[in-house]
Amino acid sequence: MTDKKKGVSSTTLIVISMVLGVVVGFIVGEPMNNVKFIGDIFFHLVQMGIIPFVMCTIIEAVGALDAKAFSGYGLKGIGWFAASSLLAAGIGLVLAVNIQPGAGIEASTASVDYQSTSVTFQDTISGFFGSNIVSSMSNGSMVQCIVFAIALGLACSVWRRTHDNECLVYDFCSQLSKLILNIIRAVMKIAPIGIFCYVSAMIGSLGLAVLIPVAMYLVVMAIAVAIMFVIWIALVSVRCKYNPIRLIRKMWPMSALALGTISSAVTLPTALEDTKSKLGADPEIADLLMVLGMPLNSNGAAIHLAVTALTIAQIYGVAFSGGQLVYVWIISFLLSLANAVSPGASLVSMTMIVPQLGLPMESIAIFAGLEYPTGALRTILNVDGDVYTCLMVSASEGKLHSEVFYDKETPKPEVEA
Repeated sequence: MTDKKKGVSSTTLIVISMVLGVVVGFIVGEPMNNVKFIGDIFFHLVQMGIIPFVMCTIIEAVGALDAKAFSGYGLKGIGWFAASSLLAAGIGLVLAVNIQPGAGIEASTASVDYQSTSVTFQDTISGFFGSNIVSSMSNGSMVQCIVFAIALGLACSVWRRTHDNECLVYDFCSQLSKLILNIIRAVMKIAPIGIFCYVSAMIGSLGLAVLIPVAMYLVVMAIAVAIMFVIWIALVSVRCKYNPIRLIRKMWPMSALALGTISSAVTLPTALEDTKSKLGADPEIADLLMVLGMPLNSNGAAIHLAVTALTIAQIYGVAFSGGQLVYVWIISFLLSLANAVSPGASLVSMTMIVPQLGLPMESIAIFAGLEYPTGALRTILNVDGDVYTCLMVSASEGKLHSEVFYDKETPKPEVEA
């Protein structure tokens, strides 16, 4: 019997490439700037399919909603998804603004051509709506593209309900998103090379001091995730009358799987089964909301995007105004919709948000080797947030089976002898 060799995971290779990039960049210095173009090519390859991928993913998710999903518990679930992800992005934003994980590195500001402009709240909101979707796509205006994708997804949903579930646009977007996903997966195979070139070039020009904020960055993310867990568990414990310690213990298997795989998709079957058989959520509600929650409910991704964006801005000495902070908050929420199941989500999400804020792409290299720790923090909150939503909606619909949670058997009628 021949033993099959287990390959090194892509996450491990990325971490190794980052470490090597730091070492080589520190030893060689400025000459490493000559290989930066390879990193540029890698990130361009990742970026080239981002906008159509995001739009198709959202169109597919929203377009899959049927009449049942638009009424009753479907709308309640979507409401919880939106509210919790907005809250998560807001928590990440507030912590990053106050703790300043990226502050203290002034040497890098000279390399950034950033022009701060006065942006009002009205300008921020009106900027979410483009007048020409082709122009929005060509200019890389992600928020405008997402707004259009949501509108088209709703139109597809209505069309499918009135045309025997048939819609060519919906089918096209569904297939296109899968094809682009395959392209992204293929590009991610050369991620270690691109990241090595970026990291070595950055360390060669800026020095090791650029790595100082990384530890604090992870701490801020962990605090934000912990706050969201406390809020969720408190809400579920009060609304569902569940023992919080028992809730944590019963959710540990799916949480551990989420931490280990850093994949919402891989964790879904276990989470779905446990939500129904161990936690007492209504099966019909769980079947809809757990699947719908993968693209539409990403509390962890919203935190990651907000904290990362502000940390990078602080590293490069960029100060955002109040209106710009609102923009970061909203775009972190919107981009989290298409982030949940994309491969190499940490890198992909950063290539989405960094250009939107006028920040340098090379800043992504600072965080490129953190796919596992950031992925673990994101995924456990993404998965558990879906479960909490199912429980809250089940309780509000009067369909929560608490006897399942407390392992109580339904009393059987006595049979007279």
